[in-house]
Amino acid sequence: MKTSTKRIELSKKRAANGDPGAESRPTVMASEGRLELRSILVPVDFSRPSLKALKYAAAFAERFDAKITLLHVVEPLGLPDFAATSPLVIENEKLVRMAEDKLRGLPDRCDVSKAILEKTLVRTGKAYHEIVEAARTLKVDLIIIATNGNTGIKHMLLGSTTERVVRHARCPVFVVREEEREILQTK
Repeated sequence: MKTSTKRIELSKKRAANGDPGAESRPTVMASEGRLELRSILVPVDFSRPSLKALKYAAAFAERFDAKITLLHVVEPLGLPDFAATSPLVIENEKLVRMAEDKLRGLPDRCDVSKAILEKTLVRTGKAYHEIVEAARTLKVDLIIIATNGNTGIKHMLLGSTTERVVRHARCPVFVVREEEREILQTK
């Protein structure tokens, strides 16, 4: 049986199992299976590398007819329990609102079609933990995340959110570096 015949049969089987749009969704066949993406999580911190990751995610989403969820994590300031009304706590709420506004404007700023954007989320907590938890609860198929490439003492002191996500995520993680051989073809 030819690969194209297998692809059509798999699409029909998915459609019969209640997957709307399955017959039109592109599927890449490997020798032993298929690669199907429906949902992509893109954590962004508004840095240049994370915006580059968003462009990669847009290309994946267009290729596989997938949807993107944008996620920004606000890491809270360490405060004692009795400081619930502290100006710093109020500042965290303001940071969340600002991040929500920035996320909503990101598709226009990065020339990404709003049609592929499923939702935007802002979470508060440790970045790697919130990214992994969002991927788990949303049942995403892929995380596309940027790394800033810190090495040496800076890496030891700050750690790497991307490295922790790669270690703890239950789905595949595609890492985009700021300085790399470019594989994304622009129009």
